[in-house]
Amino acid sequence: MIESILMEQHSTRLSLAVSVVDDYTDRHLTGNVELALGEKRAMVNPGGYYLFLDVADGDYTLKVQADNYYSQEQDVALPLSGDPVVELTLKPTPAYPFPRGATLIRGIVRDTEGKPVPGATVKVVGKGIENKTTEEGEFVLYFKNLTEEDIIKIGGKRYVRRNNSRRLMVRASHPDYRSKTESTEVEEGRTASLNIEIRKKGG
Repeated sequence: MIESILMEQHSTRLSLAVSVVDDYTDRHLTGNVELALGEKRAMVNPGGYYLFLDVADGDYTLKVQADNYYSQEQDVALPLSGDPVVELTLKPTPAYPFPRGATLIRGIVRDTEGKPVPGATVKVVGKGIENKTTEEGEFVLYFKNLTEEDIIKIGGKRYVRRNNSRRLMVRASHPDYRSKTESTEVEEGRTASLNIEIRKKGG
């Protein structure tokens, strides 16, 4: 008598693969990274991609959190048309461990009463560099991949260039406040400090 054995077979379907990139290094994030698609949590493969398997078709909000980065959300409709890979780039917070020799602007955005302004956008005008403020109103702006064209040499020192000047314009804006622009100079390989005060609209 030959005993027959029925083996249960399981198959999985890749619904979404997410590549999470560090905006400063342009590399895959490592460490404590959490991704959620509705109630589903991602698993990570050896290549550094975060995978969601067997997710029902529908509309979702993809949420990404990581230590020392600003959280990010993106709407996703499944199934995706074409390539099921989504790339998200996370910006470092002021707590990020920048390497020695990084070129940075650090500061705080406050209102006219001295209170921190969270969620403000701070950017270097004309440089395509911007970031958000934290709940404490703190921000960090970082310059990466600087070339000789980005540098102006004055008095034996190297500064980030704006046209033919070493003075950069930094603008803080928020939906509830009037925008404010301040100037600063940033020496290559060093950290500049800049505090910006903005006034409430209608105030």
